[in-house]
Amino acid sequence: MKNKKIQWHPAFVAAMDLELADDRQYLTFQKEYNLNTRPLQIDLLIEKKSDASPIENEIGKLFRMYNIVEYKSPADGLGIDDYYKSTAYAALFKAYGKTDNEIDETEVTLTLIRESKPEKLLHYFRERGYTVAQSYRGIYYIGNKTLFATQVIVSSELNSNAHVWLRALSGKLKKNDFHALLSRMECLTGKHEKEMADSVFQISVSANYNVPYKVDTARKRDCLKC
Repeated sequence: MKNKKIQWHPAFVAAMDLELADDRQYLTFQKEYNLNTRPLQIDLLIEKKSDASPIENEIGKLFRMYNIVEYKSPADGLGIDDYYKSTAYAALFKAYGKTDNEIDETEVTLTLIRESKPEKLLHYFRERGYTVAQSYRGIYYIGNKTLFATQVIVSSELNSNAHVWLRALSGKLKKNDFHALLSRMECLTGKHEKEMADSVFQISVSANYNVPYKVDTARKRDCLKC
């Protein structure tokens, strides 16, 4: 099966939900959020409650009240104009408040996610005076000249133990990656979590249909390691 036929975005939303599970009670997920007309559509808007504590997950440490997340599937690039388009979406979101300046720009963040590192885009930032700081493995904070707090997440570089869900959205998984994913799935107990995990798993299987793996039902894994 070719990547272009795979519906990556629903699995991406599920992966983000699972990544931020510890803070789910303080977050609202709105996938494919329409700014105005349908073509102007944000992949994922995550709203954080005003009384919420800072998010501990590395992916959400940058988050404020309104967090716009743009995801690129493994087959898609993340170029310079993609950054400007996403920034424009964030600016339109800020401008579409019910009253003038209702949404403070300091409460809006932009997250760009791609499996492989967008070298050309990061070079563009550095060349033009933006700051590019790798705050965590696979997470790059872009600063100095951005309109909104911005981070670029390279999912293939993320810590494999801490970010199983986003790393699973790949067409390059190996047998041990599936075992890690299945092990984490065995630790889930809630209906919602299991449904989200199944969405991620089904996409992973579709994108890596040639990778042999076996569900080990005989051996119980230690869920304390999840």
